Amino acid sequence: MKSVQRIAYLALIVVLLVIAGCSSESTPPKQALQEAMKNMGNINSYSAQMSLGIDNFEIPSGASENGIDMATVITGMLKGAKLDIKAVYAKEPQRTDMELNLQLSGTTITIPMIVTGEKLFMKLPALPMLQLPESAAGKFVELDMKTLAEEQGAAAATLDAAAQQKLVQELGAVVLKHFDEKTYFKNVKAKDAGLPDGVKAEQVVRFTVDESNYKQSVETIVNEMVPDLLNVIASNESYLEQIQKSKEDVEKMKADWDAGKAAKIDYLNQNVKVNELSITGAINKDKLLTYQAGKVDVELMDKASGNVFKANVHFDMTYSDVNSDPKFLYEIPTDAVKFEDLAKQMQLPTGL
Repeated sequence: MKSVQRIAYLALIVVLLVIAGCSSESTPPKQALQEAMKNMGNINSYSAQMSLGIDNFEIPSGASENGIDMATVITGMLKGAKLDIKAVYAKEPQRTDMELNLQLSGTTITIPMIVTGEKLFMKLPALPMLQLPESAAGKFVELDMKTLAEEQGAAAATLDAAAQQKLVQELGAVVLKHFDEKTYFKNVKAKDAGLPDGVKAEQVVRFTVDESNYKQSVETIVNEMVPDLLNVIASNESYLEQIQKSKEDVEKMKADWDAGKAAKIDYLNQNVKVNELSITGAINKDKLLTYQAGKVDVELMDKASGNVFKANVHFDMTYSDVNSDPKFLYEIPTDAVKFEDLAKQMQLPTGL
């Protein structure tokens, strides 16, 4: 009898350990991704490496110039194009430095940028087509957004990266909340997620829309997600400033959207094919994103003409130095060329 009791006791311990193990598993994938995105909106600084690549891009043949099919030219130019971005962000001082490297048709174009609260500094590439004057060669061009807005009679514009980041994070949370966890979210093993070397993750979550759940996604997007996004924007003055729209503008957009829901659902179901739309997020022990990757593989069909537009794009972003002292990429230039002066020299309009 004692042996039976001992076995039963051991079995009970095993069951309890299994239950404990299950209860200590990672956070449910949807909740984990939502929390990580929310936490990213509260960080003070970070460095990032971003990449955007076009794997396939096809547009229907159309108008030609001098016997050259421009659709073929554009497709050939964009297919295989890649944009790499190095960035350093800080909430205080309000600043983002970026180095953009665009690889296009075998040529690499580098564009350094500095974004502060009200100013944008950009060093334009020395391309023959731009025909830059000597005074701008190798120098940053300074664009004062506040002055530009005042000249146009608009509200003073700012380049508030923190506010923009908060807008993106909140809208992202609104998007995610409308999608069912079992249908769209799943945990992925780190070794199967294609994480770059050096990226540490306690949990990896993937959100996916594909052919299996596309029609359900259309209903969710049209009936729930978009109206909710517009409500959030309309209710926040800061968000309205970011998109340069009034509350009345956004409310009209929502009314127009609501009036055409049935037609939009029908159009998306009949003319759009989503092979894959996915986002993968690697989350560390501090519940922050250390890596994001995504893929968009879609086809847009015109039933009347039979024309098909295809796009297959991937992106990824790796975060580092979170909440560390930011090491900016450039010094704020003291010899920058004013945009207004450059525009006069090149006989360009000063408005955007």
